[in-house]
Amino acid sequence: MTGRELSEALHALWPHVDRAKTVDAVIAGDADQEINGVAVCWMPYSQALREAASRGVNTVVTHEPTFYDHHELTNASAHSRYLAAKEEKLALIADLGLTILRCHDVWDAIPGVGVPFEWGKFLGLEHLVASERYLNLYRVELQTALAFAQYLAKKTESAGQKTVEFYGDPDRIIETVGVGTGCCSEAMSLYDFGADLAVTVDDIARAWVIGEYCHDTGSPLIVVNHGVSEDCAMESLCEHVKQLVPDVPVLRIKQGASYREVTA
Repeated sequence: MTGRELSEALHALWPHVDRAKTVDAVIAGDADQEINGVAVCWMPYSQALREAASRGVNTVVTHEPTFYDHHELTNASAHSRYLAAKEEKLALIADLGLTILRCHDVWDAIPGVGVPFEWGKFLGLEHLVASERYLNLYRVELQTALAFAQYLAKKTESAGQKTVEFYGDPDRIIETVGVGTGCCSEAMSLYDFGADLAVTVDDIARAWVIGEYCHDTGSPLIVVNHGVSEDCAMESLCEHVKQLVPDVPVLRIKQGASYREVTA
């Protein structure tokens, strides 16, 4: 199988994605190169690409962009530093002999095993009461918002995030928790969906907007790292890739938190 054929097979897992608008494609490298092995990761950092090559595979399936922008810096007006970094990374990819595929839109939307479902499983949420594309609503035992935040922090610690951001009234009693898909986990959408407490990611939560709202209204909000919320879903993606290319090795590069915690 080639990279191009694997990309098509991934599309086929959830054909409802708009092919004219999707970012899921062969991003870099030779699309017609025969696959000798696959590495699956959340973010294709240069370090992750070097690790994939060192482990003997020539194809990387990634969820997030390779080139610092959702649309892979196809806009020529991007900052010159980003454009220069893209050229350097393209050279690295060529030097390593890799083909880079992106599986983003499919894995954000695919029912049961996509990002919001795997994120919910990672957090130990079992009672799904409502679901729509990108958003899931779970019922939990009656408890304070602070108690749930402490519970969630224990879960994220294993992915490299020991603390989480909390906004709102810590004593608010909650019964429903809303989680979403990366940047599609905007807090207001989760509240509108019925969440007593919303879990969103750091890439979209602005303290001077939603943070102020939560301070003023008491609405409980937990902010986690984007990578922590989605790396857990790369396990199910890895398992599906194994089914699509059963004759070659498929490995997962675990990443978790996308930053390093530093304390005084």
